[in-house]
Amino acid sequence: MKKIEKYQKYLFLILVLLGIAVRIYEFPTAIREMNSDEIMTAVNAVSIAQTGKDIGEISFPVYLQGWGGQSVILLYLMVISVKILGNTLLAVRLPMLIVSILGMIICYDLTKRITKNKTIGLIALGLVAISPWHILQSIWSLDCNMFPHFFLFATDIFVIALQKKKKAILCISMIFYAISLYGYGLAIYFVPLFLLVIAIYLYRTKQITLKQILICGAIFILISMPLVTMFAINGLHIQESIQIGPITIPYYDSLSRTKDMLFFSENFLEQLGENMVSTIKLLVKQEDGGEWNTPKPFGTIGYITMIFSLIGIVVEWKNRKKQEDIDKKTGTFLLQIWLLLSTVIGIVINEANVNRLNIIWYPLMMVAAIGMYRIYEKIKYKKTYITCLLTFYILLFVCFIIYFYGTYTQVVENSGCFSRGFYRALQYAENEEETQVLYDNIKNDGCLALYIRFRNDTSKQYQEIREEEDLKEKIQHLEENQLLIVDTEFKQYDGLERGEKIGDFVVIKGEE
Repeated sequence: MKKIEKYQKYLFLILVLLGIAVRIYEFPTAIREMNSDEIMTAVNAVSIAQTGKDIGEISFPVYLQGWGGQSVILLYLMVISVKILGNTLLAVRLPMLIVSILGMIICYDLTKRITKNKTIGLIALGLVAISPWHILQSIWSLDCNMFPHFFLFATDIFVIALQKKKKAILCISMIFYAISLYGYGLAIYFVPLFLLVIAIYLYRTKQITLKQILICGAIFILISMPLVTMFAINGLHIQESIQIGPITIPYYDSLSRTKDMLFFSENFLEQLGENMVSTIKLLVKQEDGGEWNTPKPFGTIGYITMIFSLIGIVVEWKNRKKQEDIDKKTGTFLLQIWLLLSTVIGIVINEANVNRLNIIWYPLMMVAAIGMYRIYEKIKYKKTYITCLLTFYILLFVCFIIYFYGTYTQVVENSGCFSRGFYRALQYAENEEETQVLYDNIKNDGCLALYIRFRNDTSKQYQEIREEEDLKEKIQHLEENQLLIVDTEFKQYDGLERGEKIGDFVVIKGEE
């Protein structure tokens, strides 16, 4: 890989530009519809941007109720983008795109620092740049997907602090670790445990003093305390919110996310067995049945990449005692603990899926890069090995792009996880002359009101139809100034043929 070393700067730039290009092509409408979690965060972001309160009239909450619990890093980044760009799909999805692109670059930096090898860093960068998981989560906004990025940022800063022996940078890393808790509820279990294990290791290897541990711990606790308090008052059913200036530590009557944990299961042992099986299946199959999380033919990081991940884990474990460089030894230990605790998280969360186990995909790609490089060091036919690897991954990436920008987005939009036309139907309605928009809400879909609220179209009056007989009557006798949006997913009515089909919805204009 001497040629790679010679052209490292150019390769870095090419891989970064490739990663950015595939993520911004057709952005933000590569997936044209909006997800229910996405629209909930968006509406709350608009509300906070305009009033300082969410849609439940709570001032700057540290956690959203949402559909049972939503984290707030994405929320507050979205508040900024909405302030600048208005109530647009671009404003909703831009924060995730920017953070994901930064994550791609930071993954290179962290891998390079841990291994002290720029080539391994470039391999990791390449794997992330073309990873289906990383590409997909960057083009639409799901609150929990902020967690792996901010944890990655924190860990990179942490490693920089250790290698440069800078106490101030160490403190900054604790700020980022604490902020990462606000990226996903599961982080409250993962991050403190990770830091505890790492602190013990660093203290025993005399890389950090007890005083530094106490200072770092104090910073982490101070910033994370509002969220920890929120989980405490909700878990203990202390039915009163706490106000700290404009910030609210809210109590919610219903917060379902804690029920997803193994500890709250009625049959602990049975659920433990199911969780272990589901976690292993998820790591092997790299998909959870949700096309919006992973395109089934390609997996999260690529099936062959997982093989290299296993090789990297085994090789680094065997070499850990031989390693004399303390920075490399610490970096290897950090990666191993990251992977181990990520797997544990998969076991303690019920029905683990790609998003719930999102903390594991970055380190798997990092150790895969290590595995690829270690094989290169050992084998005789190095040029053949590099040629085969590059050929395979280029073909895989080309096939993924063809599939993704071909039929995949239609599969996602028809998956039941996105609005399947209602958002676009509202956009269509905004451009029409009719002053009253009637919409079918017989299924009592709470999302529909949120879509309308997000569109913020004050030029028209919106009214829902909840009774099927009223809907049938309106289809046949729609007034001149009215426009009707009908959900046709499970129903067929006479008169729909004169309307315009948009996803699972038909838009009908009133006749003169």
